[in-house]
Amino acid sequence: HRDKKRDKEKVKEKGMVKKKERDQDKEKERNWDQEKEKEQDKERNRDKDKEKDQEKERHKDRERVRDKDRDRDRDKHREKNKEKEKEKDREEVDQNKEKNDVMKEGEKDREKIKEKEEDKDRGGKEDKEKEKDEKKEKKEQEREKERDDKKKKDKRSRTPPRSYSSSRRSRSSSR
Repeated sequence: HRDKKRDKEKVKEKGMVKKKERDQDKEKERNWDQEKEKEQDKERNRDKDKEKDQEKERHKDRERVRDKDRDRDRDKHREKNKEKEKEKDREEVDQNKEKNDVMKEGEKDREKIKEKEEDKDRGGKEDKEKEKDEKKEKKEQEREKERDDKKKKDKRSRTPPRSYSSSRRSRSSSR
C-alpha cells in the first residue's frame, strides 16, 4: 500500500516536473519571439533612417543644381552686360573719331577758303583753284555721305532686328 502511494507521488512529481519544463519552454519561446520582434523593429527603424538620409541627400543635390543654374544665369547676364558696355564704348570711340575728322575737315575747308581769298587777291589762278576746290568739296561730301551710310549699316548689323514675339515679351515684362 505504501509503495503504491510512493509510486503515485513519484508520478505526480514527474508530472509536475514535466509541466514546469513545458512552462519554461513556453517562456523561452515567448522570450525568443520578443527578441526577434525587437530585432525586426530595429531593422525597420534603420531602414527608415536610411531613407530619410537619402531624401536629405537628394534635396541637397537639388539645391546644389539650382544654385549652379542660378550662378550660370547670373554669369551669362554679366557677360551680356559687358558686351553691351564694350559695344557702347566702341560706338563712342567711333563717334569721337568722326567728330575729330569732321573738325579737321572743317579746319581744312577754312584754310582753303583763306587760300581762295588770298588767290582772289592775287587774281591769276582763280578759276582753276575754284574748280579744284569744288571737286575736293564734292569728294569730301561724298566721303561724309559714305561714312554716314557705313555708320547706319554698322548700327543695323550690330543689333539684330527684334522679332514680334520678343518685343511683345519685353513689353509685357516691363508692365
